Amino acid sequence: MLEFLKENVEIVQIAASLTTTFVWLVYLHIFLSGYIQQRRSSILINRGGGQDMKARCLVSNMGAQPAYLLDVLASLDTGEEVDVASVVDREELRKEELEQPANVTGQGPIPSGGYVDIGTFEDVARRAGHSADESDLKDRFLKLVAVCATNQANHVVAAVREFDLVPGNEGVRLAPRKLEARQIRSRRLRRKITSMLERLERKDGNAEIGAEFARL
Repeated sequence: MLEFLKENVEIVQIAASLTTTFVWLVYLHIFLSGYIQQRRSSILINRGGGQDMKARCLVSNMGAQPAYLLDVLASLDTGEEVDVASVVDREELRKEELEQPANVTGQGPIPSGGYVDIGTFEDVARRAGHSADESDLKDRFLKLVAVCATNQANHVVAAVREFDLVPGNEGVRLAPRKLEARQIRSRRLRRKITSMLERLERKDGNAEIGAEFARL
């Protein structure tokens, strides 16, 4: 064995160097994967305190970095064209009735592991311009898009969640179509959402916004 090593010392050194390089590449891959995962945003949209329209609509930040909630967009399927509305502001409240007038909006920073309560799903439906009557809500679905800004993202980050409105003996029940909110990570879609927010501010091109929103 020693004779073989002496005769092939250069080959052994090359093999040892390649092995060391491979090990370091594996460590680098693990480190980078963990770093990217740690900095990746994760926004959740959940029900709280029930499954009916009186449940609270909660937007949570499960990313490692703080996030700033810019807006929550909503559409309630009516079988016709899609109308999109901003529902982040608690329009049903009056500033003078609040101890802190800033509470009239859900906009603001969300720490890692924190959440914002933007009101009941009934409130959300009304802000989106729809009646909250059970007869008007049943057999439809509600689509929500939470939009945030983070330090690590060049563009906004967003998450989408859809709820079927299912009629029952005790009223309309919110049935999420998927277990968790779908994260929007595509740069193209994030730019599109930024454009939608800007056009909603200007009240420009509602039909186009609705069509784009439906494709998210």
